[in-house]
Amino acid sequence: MFFLKLLSLTVILAASFLARAEVSLFDSRTWLRARTIQPGQQVWSFQSSYQKISDRFANSGKPQALGKPYRRSVSWRQLVDGEQTVAGKAELVEFMRTKGLRDTDIAATAAYDVSREEAGFHVNWAYGLMKRWMIGFHVPLIHRKTLAQARIELSPGLAATERTRQSSSSGIKQKVLEVSQEELANSGYDQIPDQRSSWDWGDISLLSQVLLKQSYRWQWSLQQLVRFPTARNPDLDDYIQTSDDSGQVDMGLTSMVDYRMRRWTLGSRLGFVAQLSDEVRARVSEENEFRRIDPKVSRNLGDYWWVSADVEFKYSRRVDLNLEYAYLNKAKDSYGSGAQEYSSFSRQTDQEIHQTRVGLQYLITNNGARGGIENKWVASLGYHYPWIGRNSLNASRATVDLMNYF
Repeated sequence: MFFLKLLSLTVILAASFLARAEVSLFDSRTWLRARTIQPGQQVWSFQSSYQKISDRFANSGKPQALGKPYRRSVSWRQLVDGEQTVAGKAELVEFMRTKGLRDTDIAATAAYDVSREEAGFHVNWAYGLMKRWMIGFHVPLIHRKTLAQARIELSPGLAATERTRQSSSSGIKQKVLEVSQEELANSGYDQIPDQRSSWDWGDISLLSQVLLKQSYRWQWSLQQLVRFPTARNPDLDDYIQTSDDSGQVDMGLTSMVDYRMRRWTLGSRLGFVAQLSDEVRARVSEENEFRRIDPKVSRNLGDYWWVSADVEFKYSRRVDLNLEYAYLNKAKDSYGSGAQEYSSFSRQTDQEIHQTRVGLQYLITNNGARGGIENKWVASLGYHYPWIGRNSLNASRATVDLMNYF
């Protein structure tokens, strides 16, 4: 029983970081193009997004259910040891003998169906400070709803007894269910809530964009980003945690090039974000003890870079169509305390994702421009689809963006 508890604590520790960092691309329409807005021009953007997540790309690149890492098995030896009565133990041992089962064979498995819904609300603001320089900020707020359902799956041999009329086999089946549930509960698996909802502030970003070169057909800009740790770190009491690389200072730089010809605009972006190190609290166990302590752990989330190419077509005076391909690559995280490094925390924290975005922009109203300052409302729809990845979410995302230029 002690071994099971110690194993459970290790599982909880791994699960705290098993959600891994879910880095996503910054895709606000306000900061997508290389051109800058006119001095004195302001842009407010209110973006909402939604995605439902039930699986992710595993380290092998294949889709994997979110609950798969939490699956745990109970062997026949664990069942026999967990049975309280002498008669019950004898019944289980006799059943194993008649079926030719070994102590190490799996009797039942605890499986978990995990899904998550995320609704994001993002505010972006941009201001034309000078002729070729604009500044602004990005504030994210995300509502997360996590659903987790646990169930006991019997081994194929035991599950088959449900279709038989052998009362002895059916009795063993019921006993295995009861003892398995008790063993898993004693191991801490009853800590998973069926449902949990939370409102989470993300890290606030300050942005600056400078237009370096331009001609009649093309522009080249550099965009700078400083992200502040306004998001809270994951709660240690959450068994199934989520992480989006929030909670520390980030520094980013993006090169943006646009080329225009008639109704077409071809764009490309190449960006890099350095995530500075910080400290977090982690749940660990000491040797020969089953307890929780909250030591300071040094965290250095991996830096990441991305590249994207998009094409925009002006279909009419009011409608623009957009198609983009993007690739993101993130290095491994590292955790440590003093001179000790926790390599187990860093496993499968590197990330790759290939995704496609299709978009549509619609000019709602246009009251013209005065002194180069436009006065208009624009609506933007976007749909993001990841099609290849590693250690990344496998979930499409829909966005609606409402922008006001004044």
